[in-house]
Amino acid sequence: MTSSIRLHSSFTAALLLAALAASAFAGHPGKGEEEDLTICCLHRARLGTRRESNFSARSTKAGEYFDLRSHNIEKGCYACHSSGAYMAARPLIDPLAPGVMETRVLMQRFAADFTAKPPMDKKSAPVSRAERILTAVELARHDAVSTGKLQPMTRKALDHLWAFQLDDGSFAWVPFKEAPSAIDHHWGVTLVALGAAAAPDGYAQTELAKSGIEKLRGWFKANAPKDLHERGLTVIADWAVGGILTKEQREEHIAAFFAKQQPTHGWSTGTLSVHPDWKRPDGQPLDVTRSDGYATAFAVYALTRAGVPADDARLKAAIDWLLHSQRETGGYYTFSPRKKDILASYQATGMAVQALSAVGVLPLPKKVAQEQFDAA
Repeated sequence: MTSSIRLHSSFTAALLLAALAASAFAGHPGKGEEEDLTICCLHRARLGTRRESNFSARSTKAGEYFDLRSHNIEKGCYACHSSGAYMAARPLIDPLAPGVMETRVLMQRFAADFTAKPPMDKKSAPVSRAERILTAVELARHDAVSTGKLQPMTRKALDHLWAFQLDDGSFAWVPFKEAPSAIDHHWGVTLVALGAAAAPDGYAQTELAKSGIEKLRGWFKANAPKDLHERGLTVIADWAVGGILTKEQREEHIAAFFAKQQPTHGWSTGTLSVHPDWKRPDGQPLDVTRSDGYATAFAVYALTRAGVPADDARLKAAIDWLLHSQRETGGYYTFSPRKKDILASYQATGMAVQALSAVGVLPLPKKVAQEQFDAA
């Protein structure tokens, strides 16, 4: 599976998308260990290694980073570290970018396929569940940032996912030992909260969504976070749907984040979790002393959603770290809790774009007319 994969405009693309996603969750061939500085030999020679300090001026470069990497090896698949990272961030730069709209078409075809079938069993086929959740969530978030209108297929996809919500409120997320997004249930439940909250036209107030969201709240209350990463996801979910944290709990999570801030004002991904699978399969120790892209962007995003004011000196210093740490490729290097650093750096770049958008450094794009959206 390589970045050269191109999917044609036919209904069979939906089936291929599902197959690619299943393969993507299972493993990642080729490429080996790569630092974020590498796109290919040509671009390495041309772009160099210098960090960029003005993110606003370099947002175009961040978009190029996503597009050149073609969903980071697996263009057309739908996993957290590939199309998931791409669609969570790339539309914040340009919601009608060609790559965004190509992915949107594939997602809609996939959604049309799975919503035409009976709901899945609640516990079997975790990969298929994850594919459907990711599709529904990113369709909803793209609706919000593009037209601001809930598209018909997005509504169908969102409605569909509540059918396999477990009785405890969770969605039995993929247990693939791939940090940070396939470790435990917190990631999947947080994604659903974000998607339901972002969906335009008051979707969260529909009876189906209200019932599902209330179950989400119950799950978070019954499953207190065990580490910094789960604290951040809980804070983000509370920002999205509310009713999860008390003021005192929120302040405790904020304090826990700042307690782990590095002297360089960023955070290290190696310190985010105590989960036994938060480790590299090649046996290399995690770096717990160096600030990196994913952890710092995740912390900035979570702290902002927790209500830390923009003039907080500690948060400002972390934002400054992000502004000065973007590589000339447009990406953010992260030493991975997986084996392939290239995957972590791609996901880190997606989180950095979301974080800098949340704090207002990267302004949200203007809404587009439905006619523009349909034409794209």
